[in-house]
Amino acid sequence: MRAGTSVHRTIAIDGNPAAVRGLRAMLASFLDDRCIDEHVRRAVVLAFSEALDNAVEHGMLERQGSLTIWLRYSPRYILVALRDSGSDRAPLGHAQSPDEDAERGRGFKLMHKLMDVVKVRTFPNGGTRVSMLRRLDEHPCD
Repeated sequence: MRAGTSVHRTIAIDGNPAAVRGLRAMLASFLDDRCIDEHVRRAVVLAFSEALDNAVEHGMLERQGSLTIWLRYSPRYILVALRDSGSDRAPLGHAQSPDEDAERGRGFKLMHKLMDVVKVRTFPNGGTRVSMLRRLDEHPCD
């Protein structure tokens, strides 16, 4: 693939676990096809997995609803974003400090550690979008 290529995909799914696993594999393949370093690829997929799990768990009532995914690649960065359709549960909105003894609640902290930029937007009519950007220092396919 040429270094200057930028790709954008939008995919709507329900909260089916098989579809969710497929999205993780799709992202890994998307990055691998663009010669992204394995260390960066693993970090982006892990951050995406955290955001995806949060969207399915918190953004979908009974794991039903829509989920839209955007993937964008350029030789300088990778952008991954997802938006859930919202639910009757509390919106994700902002990361909360996890209880040090809790086994859960560290997803946003991990996303911030793995990615260069993480933004969260909650919409008044329901739904939350998480956008994450990882800068690329060099492109190995060049």
